Amino acid sequence: MGYETFDHTADIGIRAWGSEFSQVFEEAAKALFSVMADLKTVSPRQKVKIELAKDSGEELFLTWLKELLFIFETRRLLLCEFKILGLTSHSLSAEVRGETLDNFKHSLGREVKAITLHQFKLTKDQGRCLAEVILDI
Repeated sequence: MGYETFDHTADIGIRAWGSEFSQVFEEAAKALFSVMADLKTVSPRQKVKIELAKDSGEELFLTWLKELLFIFETRRLLLCEFKILGLTSHSLSAEVRGETLDNFKHSLGREVKAITLHQFKLTKDQGRCLAEVILDI
């Protein structure tokens, strides 16, 4: 279980893996926010519940990341903890935690403008689940 970032022309990619898709969703969320801020400076003070439904696991994964980015953009909430409570190929229930952006406390990284479909993949092979997605920065 883990995540990493990788360079992609003018953008940045995130790669997340785990033995279960729920772990991949959680790790990808950490990867997304690690691009935007130093997660060590963020405290889990506020809780947000998320419920999503889509037609496929791939759409669900992309919608998950887009929802997290939307929460940051609209509430200025930096998230640092991600817990998938329930996950099927069509629905997701999660609890995320973080705190309101404070320019004096938080060390910001890159601004993420969008989650893209470019070179997106969500796979399971030999017991290992993997996701790769390019972030428009």
